[in-house]
Amino acid sequence: MSVLKTALATPSRMRGIFRYLLEAPKQRENKEKLTRLISPHELSEGRNKSAEHPMFDAALRESIKCRLLIADNDDIAINFELPEASRHPKMGDKLLPDTLVQLLFASDNEDEEDLGRLIAWYLAQDIYDAPGTWQEVEQRVAEQGVAESLDLKISSNSLFGQVEDWMCYLGFAWGHASNSNKKLVVAEPTAYLRRNLNNLFQGQAKAKLSIRDFLDRLAKKCPLFETGKFREQVEEKIGSRLPNHLSTSTAFALFRLQDDGCIKLVKESDADLFIFTGVGNEEGFSHIIWTEVEL
Repeated sequence: MSVLKTALATPSRMRGIFRYLLEAPKQRENKEKLTRLISPHELSEGRNKSAEHPMFDAALRESIKCRLLIADNDDIAINFELPEASRHPKMGDKLLPDTLVQLLFASDNEDEEDLGRLIAWYLAQDIYDAPGTWQEVEQRVAEQGVAESLDLKISSNSLFGQVEDWMCYLGFAWGHASNSNKKLVVAEPTAYLRRNLNNLFQGQAKAKLSIRDFLDRLAKKCPLFETGKFREQVEEKIGSRLPNHLSTSTAFALFRLQDDGCIKLVKESDADLFIFTGVGNEEGFSHIIWTEVEL
């Protein structure tokens, strides 16, 4: 069972347990005490006859399964194998979305491949014509013939809501309400890319990378993007991009980062150009410069 199909294992609940343990002595707590603190019996009593703390139990189980936390006899602790920064009491919560991206998608975690393929599928869609409801997702995957081959079945509104929650929390999408108060989610990864520019440029201020090198580093760090494992699986089924073309979601995000002053896109005449599909006049760029501006 993955976080996608475990409706009670929401990002906020997994984050709540993690945040408590960040500040706990030795970043561990007795499981029984942790349960009482995070999920008081008075709040859970009578809600579910099969389990006293269904929301807490689901979030804890998925946190352990993805190796964010570990069970050590009667204690629950933050996984000591996580990078030091990810366990730092002052930084761990801020870094949690990227920690989870690594644990869920970049660590050969077979349990989470369904969520990885689904988010990669969303990012591969035309950002200007992306499906906005679970019925539209079902229709689109049926049209593209990938419901079975990629296991992209969104069979209920609650399952669709789980996808939305995870995409937005991890930084691959953002949500807003339309004039009719209809919730819309735009699959656009600006937040994820902004958080990871330092890492992608290896901390080198004013560094310049070719678009190809940037994409190679990005796909290795997060295989949901172009040339990454999950994106390759998706594009093999729905049709690959044209050579040296970016998807509209990636192109849109990079233009937003340029507008914010975080990066500068440049075109060098003697270098391979990548076409930014669906944005403006489909301009071509060869390199990205990190300005070191953080917003």
